[in-house]
This record gives sequence, C-alpha cells and structure tokens, in this order.
Amino acid sequence: MGHPVDCVHCAPTLIENMYEYISENGGDFTPLTSLKVLQPGGAALSDSILTALVSAGVNVKTTYGSTEIGPPLRPIPHTRENPKCYSFRNLYPDNRFLKMEEVGKGVYECIVYKGFEFAAELWEGKNPDEPYRTNDLFLQDPPGSGFYTLQGRKDDILVHSNGENTSAGPLQLDIQSSSKMIHKVLALGHSKPCVALLVEANQGYDVEDEGTRNGVWEAVQHANARYPSHSQVLRHMIYFLPTRKSLPVTPKGNVRRKEAESLYASEIASLYNTDPVSSKFSSSQQQPLESYLRKLLSTLSKTPESEIQSHTSFYTLGIDSRLALPLRTSLSTYLQRTVSLSSIFENPSISQLVDFLTPSPTSNSAAKPTAIEITKRIIADLEAEFQSWPQSTQKKTQRSGKETVLLTGASGSLGTALLQTLSSSPKIEKIYAMVRGPNHVAKLAKSLESRGINTSILNENGKIEVVNFSMADPLLGLDIGKYAEIASNVTWVMGNAWKMDFNVGVEDFVGDCLRSKLPYPISFLPPPYPSLYLNWNLSTYY
Repeated sequence: MGHPVDCVHCAPTLIENMYEYISENGGDFTPLTSLKVLQPGGAALSDSILTALVSAGVNVKTTYGSTEIGPPLRPIPHTRENPKCYSFRNLYPDNRFLKMEEVGKGVYECIVYKGFEFAAELWEGKNPDEPYRTNDLFLQDPPGSGFYTLQGRKDDILVHSNGENTSAGPLQLDIQSSSKMIHKVLALGHSKPCVALLVEANQGYDVEDEGTRNGVWEAVQHANARYPSHSQVLRHMIYFLPTRKSLPVTPKGNVRRKEAESLYASEIASLYNTDPVSSKFSSSQQQPLESYLRKLLSTLSKTPESEIQSHTSFYTLGIDSRLALPLRTSLSTYLQRTVSLSSIFENPSISQLVDFLTPSPTSNSAAKPTAIEITKRIIADLEAEFQSWPQSTQKKTQRSGKETVLLTGASGSLGTALLQTLSSSPKIEKIYAMVRGPNHVAKLAKSLESRGINTSILNENGKIEVVNFSMADPLLGLDIGKYAEIASNVTWVMGNAWKMDFNVGVEDFVGDCLRSKLPYPISFLPPPYPSLYLNWNLSTYY
C-alpha cells in the first residue's frame, strides 16, 4: 500500500489476462516493462505470450521448486539484455546430489539424491542410494548449455493457465475404455484454460456419422463424472480425427504427445477459438445484449433463464475458467469485437458486464474502483462492524490459564502445519479444527497423512475436535448447542479458510471467507442464547 511495485510473481493466467487487456486497450505495456521482473509461477507461461512479452520489452523470468526438494534450480541472470531469462540452470552445477537426467531425446528429468540440503525427509524406509524423481521434464536449450526450460510432467499432468492440474493419463484411459468406438484419445490443455480432446475412432466407425459422435460424447460424459470440473471435457472441445488419420504412437502404443500437438496444431488452436453456443439460439444484433447474455448463461450453466437475474453472480452459476472460454468466444462473436476473459471476471454479472461493454452518455462516468480501493472499503466496513459489537470487559481464558483455539481451514497445507504446531504447545488446552464438507474427520486425517504429519495428534486426549462448518450459515453451520459451547470456550480464532480462485475479485471472498450471512432475527433463537447470538461469528473473541 503506497509503495511502487517493481516485482510481480503470479499465476500465468493473470499474466495472460494482463497481456490481453493491454493489447486491446492501446498496447501500452509500460506497467509491465517498468517492472524489474515479471515472474510467472505454478505453471508454465505459454510460448506465444512469453515471446510477445519479451518482444515488448518485459523482463520475464521464472523459478522452479517444490515442497519436497525446495529450489534446486536458479534462474540465469535476469537482466533485460538476456534473451533467455525465462530459462533456468543448475543451482549448484557441481553438486553431486542434484542431476538433470536425460529420459528422452533432448528431454531431461530433475532428480535429487539424499544429501541435497533443501530436500525434505524423502528416503524414510527407502534405499538411500535411489534418487527422488520429480517427474518434471525439461528441455535443454541450447543443447549442452546447462540452461533448461520446464515442459511439463512426466506423468502427463496438464497444468492449466489458472494453476489447476489435470491428470491426462487416467482421463485418457477412462475415456478410451468407456466405448468400443474409440481407438485412441489425447487430452490436451497445458497452459490453456481447459481440457481439449483429440479422438481417433476405431475402424468401422465413421466420425462424420452423428451416431458415432454421440456415442463418443456419452463415453466422455461417463468419464467426466469422475473428475473435478476443471478437468472435464466440454463437447465442443473434442476434435475427431478424419478417417485414415491417426495419432502418432510409441512402440508400446502410447501417444507421442509433443508430436501429436505439433501435427494437429491448427486443429487444436481452432478448438480454443470456436463459438460453440450462439448458433443454438438467435444471436442477432437486434436482440438486446442483456437478453443475449441471459440466454448464453442459461445454455452454459444449464440454469433456466427465469432464475438468472441481472445481479446474479456468474460464479454462483458455475461459470469458471472452463466455461468462461465459450462465454467469451460467443460474446465476441455477438459483438463482433474481442472481449477479454479479464473483462468477464472483473464484471461477473449481467448488469455489470452490460454496463462495461455498452457505456452510455447518461451512465455514471465515475471510474470503476480498483482492487486496492475495494479492499480498503471492505476493511473499513469490517472494522466498523467490529467496533459495533459488544465488547468483553477482559480477555477470556480458561480456568487452567490455557488457551482454546478455533482454527478454520485446518485441512489445507498451512492449516495442517498450524494444527501440528498448536497441538504440541503446552499453552493450548483445546483446538476446534474447522473443516468444510462431508467426511470432515477423514478428510483432515488424509490431509495430515499426505503431508507426513502423524494422524495420532487427532486422538491425543481429545485436545483436537474436528468440526464441520459452513460460512453460508449465521451459526457457522453448527447446531445451537455446539455454537454455544464454542462461543463460550474459545479464546483465540485463527481464520485460515481461503478459497483458491485466481479469477474472482477480492469482494467475492467476503461471503465465503470473511463473514457468514446476516444473522436470523433474534426471535429465531430460544433463551438463553439471544445475547450470545448478538456476538455472532465469535465476535467477542477476536
């Protein structure tokens, strides 16, 4: 706040949105060229965006590392004069514990041996002489230089531009095994917002026949049901290889991904630029934009038009980055001009998007608040609300003199670390570990185990109580008895429940992460709880 920004580290999808926005609004890249460094992380930046940014004078570099091994590679000097500033090289070129092992022609995997100072305890119960394989693949460019560029995962994990991952291998196998019509499929989408699919049909099936296409789509839908939304394949993202065309394969029958991507590059590009929706209904310019958007959203979200209001948030309709792509493409077709994804994410309702796309002379000409201004307003509103709450006369502690902690987001990466630390503290008497969703106890145990934390901490003298909660409810999703117990005993609240979504604005975190919905009328609660309920959301103990 108040300090000039000279370094930016963020997900590639945000950089792509910034590039798109600047390109469509005058092409002044000064906000990016003035940075000392622009650093994408969490996924690879697409080659086309990287080339365009570097050509515009933006200093782009990247880093590589993981929880298991820390940062094994170092970016090469990231001066503006260095055209290879996006690549990286060995952190310790002569370190015997770190190696880039060639696993294919010109393709290398980063492997680490026991003794590497940044590595976690990865060899417990294993042969200490065996290396830890990261499964991350690199190209050495130029050959023999020691400079490497990240290409992706050895096990075909697609890292989308929004940071989400799709396991392409299992998805491909699931689809192939779901229909006798399918010979081979290849799932794509690395550095793209969603998954695309190349399908090679078995002999005897005509890909031009509607029956064949419907059969394949049924198989895809069957597989989709087992995957999260960001990994599901939309129908318009399927390309059927023409008869006598095939996917290149290895002697073992596996599809050669890079070769296939190169061979069908133009077909793949068309998948990400096709308007799949507007042809289903009238897209005449005579139709008001608001009506067109309502029909478009209804088609994409499968929500009746009557249930979509002008103020309805796109996010409540399930318009994520996967569905935002056809929304953007169809809207661009209707307006006959390009609409950026960032415009949609920054104006996530019909009324907001219409005002943004069709400003009128009589409309409010005031500039739209920036993210910083919105953040300051939210903080001011919450501070005002805090000050209106009844104040306790003194800090409350247990009779034992120890603290009772309520920890939200306990199953996340930071949450499990906090839980481990708090449970080992002699100053903590009890911890309410708040976890969202069904099977909350099993979910937390699995999360602890996956991070190498002993799950026995959940059973030590009842110190940790795992509680299912919901920010959508004024009582945090608890029954009145449990709410009263927590409100009476908790002395510290640690808010750690944050959703991972790079597309939503800061104001969309208020309802899910910062506060629950407005309380019910006071008459809702039976005695003796009304006075307790006035301090809803554990307000007395913040």
